[in-house]
Amino acid sequence: MTSTESVVSRYESLNRSIPRIDSEDKVRGTLLYVTDIRLENALYAFTFRSKVAHGKINRIETEDAEKVNGVKAVLTYKDIPSLNGYGAIVPEIPVLAYDKVRYYGEPIALVAAESVEAGLEALSRIKVDITPLPVIRSIEEALDDNAPKIHEKGNIARHTIVKKGNVDKARASAYVVLERTYETPMQKHMYLEPEGGVAYIDENGTLNVIAGGQTPYRDKLQIARVLGISPDKIRVKNSPTGGAFGGKDDVTVQIHLALLAYKTKRPVRLTWSREESGIAGFHRTSSKIKLRTAAAKDGTLLSNEAAIYLDSGAYQSFGPTILDVSIETINGPYRVPNYYIDAYLVYTNNGLASAFRGFGAPESNFAIESMMNELADELKMDPIDLRLKNILRTGETGPFNNIIRHSEGLEEALKRAKEVFYRPDPSTPFARTGVGVAVAIKGVGFGTLPDFPTAAIEVVPEGKVRIMFSNVDYGQGINTGNAQLVAEKLQIPVSQIEVYHSDTKYSPDTGGSSASRSTFNAGNALLAACEKALSELRLEAASYFMTSSSSVTYRGGNFYYKDRSINIYELAKRLRSRGKSTFFEATYEVPRYPEPVEGTLEVPHMVYMYGVMVSKVEIDEMLGKIRPLEVDFIADIGNVINPAIAAGQIEGGVIQGLGYSLTEYYSYDKDGRPLNINYTTYIVPTAKDSPMINVEFVRTYEELGPFGAKGVGEIGIIPVGASISDAVADAIGKRPYRLPILPWDFI
Repeated sequence: MTSTESVVSRYESLNRSIPRIDSEDKVRGTLLYVTDIRLENALYAFTFRSKVAHGKINRIETEDAEKVNGVKAVLTYKDIPSLNGYGAIVPEIPVLAYDKVRYYGEPIALVAAESVEAGLEALSRIKVDITPLPVIRSIEEALDDNAPKIHEKGNIARHTIVKKGNVDKARASAYVVLERTYETPMQKHMYLEPEGGVAYIDENGTLNVIAGGQTPYRDKLQIARVLGISPDKIRVKNSPTGGAFGGKDDVTVQIHLALLAYKTKRPVRLTWSREESGIAGFHRTSSKIKLRTAAAKDGTLLSNEAAIYLDSGAYQSFGPTILDVSIETINGPYRVPNYYIDAYLVYTNNGLASAFRGFGAPESNFAIESMMNELADELKMDPIDLRLKNILRTGETGPFNNIIRHSEGLEEALKRAKEVFYRPDPSTPFARTGVGVAVAIKGVGFGTLPDFPTAAIEVVPEGKVRIMFSNVDYGQGINTGNAQLVAEKLQIPVSQIEVYHSDTKYSPDTGGSSASRSTFNAGNALLAACEKALSELRLEAASYFMTSSSSVTYRGGNFYYKDRSINIYELAKRLRSRGKSTFFEATYEVPRYPEPVEGTLEVPHMVYMYGVMVSKVEIDEMLGKIRPLEVDFIADIGNVINPAIAAGQIEGGVIQGLGYSLTEYYSYDKDGRPLNINYTTYIVPTAKDSPMINVEFVRTYEELGPFGAKGVGEIGIIPVGASISDAVADAIGKRPYRLPILPWDFI
């Protein structure tokens, strides 16, 4: 049971673990995911991909493929009507390769055919002449002065230096200075539903793209740029989606689907196989982070020097903002008066790196939290006391000149962590046990980047309130959470809420589901729309009662005047009878600092969520196997809308983090071919591998959030690596500096 649930709520619809509104359909198996969709007369689509990781394209021959009976289109870069490029930050990723290939599996041609057999035969007949170039497989190789250039500008996509104070002076006065290097791996998302979808042109000439994605309006814009048509002629629908975790935040199949439907004027279906997803899908950036951290004898942090290197793969995608988050979190939630951060986003031929839950924070967290634990060892201090001494308090100025809001939840979480911080007894004579701790911080939303989410509600006379937003529910429960927020605001049962979401035909542009922003942004926009609705309905009620609006009160879905009442649905009927709308839309301007830290795009954030994780592990001395026994996770995510859903998010993040920490490492051979591309070769944790996970929420309230909420999606994964690593060090006396922690690395 979470601590939030143990307290009686003052709300009717919030702080309650109501079932997800789509749970019955999921349990029955009747929910139709995008890759389940079958369209009449649809063509089957396939992608011809490079079998070379780095090379110059000399010639592409498709004539033989076009002759296959049943083939309706074979497209190359020459068939792209407008911009041959996409990318969330910089549109540098080719829709179809034309001059070079920069990773194994890069798309070169598309096929649309009447049958699977015809499509596969056409793929086999496409011939591409490529002159191989040297393959850059690591950050070190990419930065070598003699390395071949992956892009014209070189192998550094972005370089940023952020600094404050005087690190040399601080280091000289320190009692202890530790210098360490930390490494984290590439990680695959491994969602159950691979990338896929359908596209068709409807009777109105609108191009419809229904695909598993996270950001329908940005997908729509990127499709429009490639086709050279107005976004108004495109509809994108992105839900329901069978898992994403950031891997579907940038474009996957959407543009290829749109291009084929646009060219053939036929419905098209494209779903990647699991192996194709393993080859061509996105993955987490790997990292190499060098830290030199100084502290006084009493544990006060004096300085932190960081060199951050992130492997972005062949293109940037979200790389620049992932680097920002790594920069922002490398100091943790601590008072660091002097720092020097030298950060690099590096091109390699290692596929496509992009958004993954935590978005650069797990990489930096492993470094700074491992460093904090080792500092505690050196200073012979309790690791939690060391953190309590250094955490930023509410109202203090943070490292990036931002004023800290509501960090009291972190202090409470750390004090609670002390109560569960103990080493368990081993289960056998050949086992060792250990306990470890780590703290996480993550900004909510896009930081200093402008963000203006729009949402709407419609009061339907028949007794329903429709809510409309573009955030995608790919399992995190945003549809249910937003329904609870609106139900609370309008004081009506959640059963009266209908959700219209992630469809550009019906839903306003609220932005995408990423950065733990969906509840904060869509929730605030929906509450603003509710305010508009209540204001208009109050005026109508005053007219009905023949009194002033100030004399009318509202509660429980009804307006009252003296002993008379009228509900919102009857008022909606009155408005419609006079030709007035009962649709109310509002845009929320997300609070932010007006200027980013020089050299960054979104540092700092205004609102942060926090987490503290205590891990208990057992290590088999004979086999070297690490078995997580128990995890205690204490989180500050603001006011908790739905405790069960929030706890489920953290549990899922923890398990995903255990894979990141212990078993998962996506890898390439010397020629740049990915080696582990399916569930047989890429090992993710299952239910059997999960320890007991105890989730607690400290009770805080963020005034900027909807009914005090912050966000929850990412915080669960961030501290796992450092916490597990610390527990391993406690068990065997040797500290890991690289994830995943593999037996042959530390025994």
